[in-house]
Amino acid sequence: QTLTMGPREIPSLRVLCLRSVGANKCSAEQTFKSPKGEKECPASRMLRSFHQTDGIDRLKFFGKGSSVRANANDADLNHPFIAAKDAMAEYGNPALDCLQSYLDALVELGRLDDCRLGVNFWEEWKKNVGSPTRKRKRSEAPDLGSLSLHNASIADDTVDAMVKSGMGECVGVLDLTGMHTLTDGLVEKLFKTMPNLQRLSIKNCRRLTGSTLTVIAEYFPKLTCLDVGGTYNMTTTQVLEMLPSLNQLDELYVGGLGWTDLTLEQLVGERSWKGLGIGFSHHLTPSGLREALSSQPHLERLSIPFCEQALDTSLLGFLGRSLPGVTALDIRGNNGVNSLTSWFDGRAAVGSPAQELFVLARYSNIHKASIEETKRIHPIHAVGLTCILDGTGAGGGVHRL
Repeated sequence: QTLTMGPREIPSLRVLCLRSVGANKCSAEQTFKSPKGEKECPASRMLRSFHQTDGIDRLKFFGKGSSVRANANDADLNHPFIAAKDAMAEYGNPALDCLQSYLDALVELGRLDDCRLGVNFWEEWKKNVGSPTRKRKRSEAPDLGSLSLHNASIADDTVDAMVKSGMGECVGVLDLTGMHTLTDGLVEKLFKTMPNLQRLSIKNCRRLTGSTLTVIAEYFPKLTCLDVGGTYNMTTTQVLEMLPSLNQLDELYVGGLGWTDLTLEQLVGERSWKGLGIGFSHHLTPSGLREALSSQPHLERLSIPFCEQALDTSLLGFLGRSLPGVTALDIRGNNGVNSLTSWFDGRAAVGSPAQELFVLARYSNIHKASIEETKRIHPIHAVGLTCILDGTGAGGGVHRL
């Protein structure tokens, strides 16, 4: 059972087996090195048992009961990036959860340097994707797993080990958010080994440039979701040039790249988006934002934080009418918005059915009293409203089944 002592949570024994990283000299390479004359080490056998034992609960990556470091996940609609709506890692299993918890602990303790994770660790990660007892035919697609190196500091040695292990073909979801050590050369070396990647975040990887977008366009034909927000050495033009090569992409988060009315018009003209993030775009106008978003009736997730010169309460009402499928909305930092009532006015005006809506509204002019007023005015449409006015809310907007 998980115990709680004050503000710090003590995970279950299963998690502690690998999450307790020990002294600095403790090496994952030694942990997963098979003793002479044996096929696998004790740690490997322990992980195999997680696949075979019924009743082992999966780890939660956000929300109540989560034992994952809270400070790793930004309070935006995308994070924790590897999580699905059930709060667990996408494409996961108890063994991969345990290895992910170990990685998170290394990052949290400042011990994930470039010498920490070698070939043995990544081969072990690969072995635990899917069922280790199932024999896959050569013609079959590999089982996929999700991996987060959020805020980690790794370079050539770790990337070389990942490439050498062959784990890349099994990566379906990859979170490299906030990795300031990544360069265009490193990600190209890694990305070319990941032909089955479906979702990728390189948000706030500030050393990456538009060259990485060219690599993404070349190697990731199956990509459905991409987050490059805050990667300010990329341009909106480079993003637009990448899109024709990514036919399956339907979620794109590109905040902080300086979108204008003209480039946003080109972006929404490219395709119908399911998720879109264009925040921190200080050159957008109300008319440009209105015209662009009115052409996206299938949007489910919309992130427009800190577009205060373009978004106000009136425009929010128009979006409520025009975007009937939106269930997650980020309007942080828009001080021209003081109420969500106009959003529900718009939905009621076109007869949209009641549905859940998760809103991040920190640094706007929305207050607790105005939320209560909205729920009084729209007791049916706003019954599923959750509005976050502080720095919490990590995972609440995750809407992947």
